[in-house]
Amino acid sequence: MGLKQKFNKQFGNPVGNLGRFVGWLMSIKNRDRAKWTIEKLNLKPTDYILEVGYGSGASLKVVADQLTSGFIAGIDHSAVMLDQAIKRNRENIKSKKVDLKCGTVWDLDYPKEYFDIIFGSNVHFFWEHPTEEFQKLRSFLKRDGRLIMVFQPRWTKSEEQVKQVAEKTKLQYEDAGFKNIDFSFKPMKPVTCIYIGGQK
Repeated sequence: MGLKQKFNKQFGNPVGNLGRFVGWLMSIKNRDRAKWTIEKLNLKPTDYILEVGYGSGASLKVVADQLTSGFIAGIDHSAVMLDQAIKRNRENIKSKKVDLKCGTVWDLDYPKEYFDIIFGSNVHFFWEHPTEEFQKLRSFLKRDGRLIMVFQPRWTKSEEQVKQVAEKTKLQYEDAGFKNIDFSFKPMKPVTCIYIGGQK
């Protein structure tokens, strides 16, 4: 595997020193997408939230700081990202407002119907079977709870391809049992960003 391939692979699962650098790089390069993601959450200070793929923990901290009696959990399969996120969220972890785990969707052990919102950014297209993961996440949502994914399909070559990716994700939401599905687009470098939300 060439150096470029090794570097690109880190974005799916950061490991080692290179992974730590990639985590820092993502927290810088993804600020616009992270800001839009948080806007789309329409947070209430009492919400119980799960972030899937918290990365460096930057977005998670912004959300946590807006919560009063609410709570945010996070799961990410990278131990390197767990370390970065813990450092960034140390105070909120101490106060029990934040709970971070290392693992995948299948390792989640929270009670069913526990969260008001579950969200992720640039995560679901790394999954082998997104519809099944969406179904699993749906089981953790309260009635009328929302699943939100915001992502940039960087492999696309045209706006038409971006729309096709959005439609494909919408179908995966439908197959997973979500209703009131909506999506929107926002121009962003290096490629248009997609928001898609659905209700349990």
